[in-house]
Amino acid sequence: MKKKRFKTQEEFHSEVERQWLETTRPPSRTSGVINTIIFVVVLAALFYAAYLNRTRIGVLWQHVTGEAPPAWLVPTKPEREGP
Repeated sequence: MKKKRFKTQEEFHSEVERQWLETTRPPSRTSGVINTIIFVVVLAALFYAAYLNRTRIGVLWQHVTGEAPPAWLVPTKPEREGP
């Protein structure tokens, strides 16, 4: 990229001031707000999925902590009640 040639010292100072103002300007806050909203929505979806699968998570937790019998010893539910 070519370096810009300034005709006067005033043009040089104005360009330096413009660059300095660009770098010192605070960044836009909208991207942070959007990221926060996305994070909250994803977190809510994870909690909702965990709530819907709470029995499976409970069984998994029992197996992880060793408080449950092995899976092959757990009796299966009958398909229907009665004879």
